[in-house]
Amino acid sequence: MLRLRRVCIALIILILVLTGCRNNASTEGSPVTLDILYNNVADTPFQEDWRILDVYETEKNVAFDVRLGDDADYEKAIDLNINAETPPDIILKCWPDTIEDYANGGLILPVSDYEHLMPYYQSYIVEHGLEAEIEKLRINDGKYYILPGFQRALQVQQWIYREDIFFENNLPMPTTYDELFDSLVILKELYPETTPLTASWGGAHLFSMMGAGYGIPAGWSGTKFYDQNSDQWAYAPATSNYREMLRFLNRCYAAGIFDSDIYDQSNEAFIDKIVNGQALVTVTWISSGFDTWNEQLKERGIVNGKWVALPVMESTIGLKALPPVGKFRKGLAISSNALHKPYFEDMMAFLDWAVYSDEGIDLTYWGIKGLTYQDGPDGRDFLPEIITPKNPNGTINITKAYGFNQLFDLNENEAFEDYKKPEAIVQFLERSEEAGETLPLTPNLVMDDDATEMETLINSELSPYVEQASKAFVTGELSIDTDWDHYLSEIDAIGYPVLEQLWNEAWLEQEK
Repeated sequence: MLRLRRVCIALIILILVLTGCRNNASTEGSPVTLDILYNNVADTPFQEDWRILDVYETEKNVAFDVRLGDDADYEKAIDLNINAETPPDIILKCWPDTIEDYANGGLILPVSDYEHLMPYYQSYIVEHGLEAEIEKLRINDGKYYILPGFQRALQVQQWIYREDIFFENNLPMPTTYDELFDSLVILKELYPETTPLTASWGGAHLFSMMGAGYGIPAGWSGTKFYDQNSDQWAYAPATSNYREMLRFLNRCYAAGIFDSDIYDQSNEAFIDKIVNGQALVTVTWISSGFDTWNEQLKERGIVNGKWVALPVMESTIGLKALPPVGKFRKGLAISSNALHKPYFEDMMAFLDWAVYSDEGIDLTYWGIKGLTYQDGPDGRDFLPEIITPKNPNGTINITKAYGFNQLFDLNENEAFEDYKKPEAIVQFLERSEEAGETLPLTPNLVMDDDATEMETLINSELSPYVEQASKAFVTGELSIDTDWDHYLSEIDAIGYPVLEQLWNEAWLEQEK
């Protein structure tokens, strides 16, 4: 297989050489102007004088007519522009479920029909072994409609804990949920003002992380569960594993170590508990490390306060796992109208270069040598004036000032991503990846419009009830032991078995 892949890469490189003139076809004459919908971010708004735009025009003879869509409500902007009388050529920041209806309506170009125009893209997919990921993007007609970006399957969402508090009280780093429970009970007695186990986002993040420990989706990971052993789809909140997760959470709540504000507190209130000493364990994204939080602990008089990443713990059913993470990063879509533009092939050649070539990816993330970065004996490094997580005292934000790391940032640049992380975090994530702690992704399930509509209708009543009942089980308003059967009868009456039937029928059809 490896030999075959190398042969494929060699052939694609040959194609690159032979088609090089196409990728440079637009470098003479007036610039090709592409109409593009851009997700405008309030903190780093689009600027017409961004340096990256000058590079695209001088090096690739490509300019942009930019339409701005508010990133905070971008799906609405996508809808308005795709359905406009003159839609944009390119729609940035797209997700497969966002564009599927537009694809079915003929408004979006099937990218799979034009792979031959993108040799860098073909080479990238083969080199990174992403053929199976591409298959997941196909819809009912067998085509895919999004030009995709990819990343490593690193789970940057992790457990974290106040290492200093555990150390000062001779408590070892917990390796199981039971050990965590016992330690937090002790710490609650020692520090009665704390809310030891807390979270944000209505608890959806915490429940997602904990659900992985029970082998099921929960919280914002959803409810659709594929059991590989039985080759069946199931509704996770109806499983015994979900029940055991709620049992543990109820045990924490009854012991006073589960923050009762989890369901309602704002993210600001959550962060305040992180930096004022109230919180002892939580879940979060660890990419940037914890220097900021630890500094704020010191500012508030907690001199030795130290948040660190906590290796994933074994749940009460003996599973040690993190939620699945996909290689898909985000994508862009192309309006079907663009096919009829005289510059269509030039546009495809530019996107191919900007998104998938090493040169284009380096430009997107690192910028320009001498302006934003330099090459040193230990590798590439940003210049001293550039603001980075490692250099917060810099004076230049390369996104806000120059437009780098913004427009065509579909594919991960591994060196850039690791550069931004503290070395300890890079090593922690590498160990986590090597340990295989992340659950496998749920298979892609393709349902027709009628089944999707029925699923949406049932969930509109089922999801609120399950959310309310789950909270009641955690807080003890409902008993895990005596009220579970009634709960199952209620979600049965609302229609969860119909969901399972829809999923499994679609799966059987898909697997024929």
